[in-house]
Amino acid sequence: MGLFHFAGLGRSAGAVTAGLSCIWHSMGKEHSQYGYMAEGLVLFTSPEVADGSVKAFEAQYNIYGSLQGRKSWPNDRESAISIIEYFLRQESPETAIYVVPVNINDFSACFDAVARATLKFHRPGKTGKHIWANITGGSNMLNTAITQTAYLSGFIVRMYYTFVSDLRTYGKYLQPFGTNPTQFRFDHIFALKTGFGQRHQIMLEVLEQIEHESPGRFAMASEVLSRLKGHAATEFGAMDLQTFKRDFLNVMQGYSIEQYGDRQAGQEDGVRLSSDGKSILNLIRQPIMRALVQREQLQEEDIEAIITSLPIQKVR
Repeated sequence: MGLFHFAGLGRSAGAVTAGLSCIWHSMGKEHSQYGYMAEGLVLFTSPEVADGSVKAFEAQYNIYGSLQGRKSWPNDRESAISIIEYFLRQESPETAIYVVPVNINDFSACFDAVARATLKFHRPGKTGKHIWANITGGSNMLNTAITQTAYLSGFIVRMYYTFVSDLRTYGKYLQPFGTNPTQFRFDHIFALKTGFGQRHQIMLEVLEQIEHESPGRFAMASEVLSRLKGHAATEFGAMDLQTFKRDFLNVMQGYSIEQYGDRQAGQEDGVRLSSDGKSILNLIRQPIMRALVQREQLQEEDIEAIITSLPIQKVR
């Protein structure tokens, strides 16, 4: 079982390669527990970067820890993927490279792509690949999707990034160019598995039931809590009404539930499921979320359907 790296990619090849170089330098290229430290690299990037129509920023393949260059690429001349391919041919020729084109400014599209890729390389119930994620390059939306997938699934166990203080001067280097931490730094973030709160989900489902019984009706908080106590005594049995209002209704108001009235005119004791709440329930019931977050043992054909719709291409 080898180690796969997920990484967002924009026009800077060094955002991907410098982190790999740091890992090899500190842990070696083979590890007793992880196996080969870069068996695969999965790049999430825009269609324009993927097909090479948008070229890379200036890049320089430097000697590790030095500004001395081995090979350079002028600005806007070569694709970022081609530069990364060249670097890996020199440093890690066994590493397989995959590219996933995605709208990097659409969070839903990014999350969908990262989640499907995660399930492709680490299927629930099977021994998959170790996955780490580089959150240096790409867009904010893409790295947010990677981070959320890591925390929800627990399959991406470590994230890392490289910090470069002066990108105009040093952003071109493919490897660390010095030891001054104010100019370059490599850091890890350990991903602790979280999950969509069970209490939150149960509450949305109870409000959904009320909506089905009486469409559009606002239910009193006491009625909702009473139903929750009957439906999920372990989670809500000992909860008093004041705590329920403060810690649940108040927190959920405005995105997954609606409260009767408004803050200026005065809000009354009545809540119902919002359109966002319905969307949240639809999302967490999808097979991809059940497999990713709840680690359900889906049928093999369901997993295949999730994976085969991923537009992933192996380029090396």
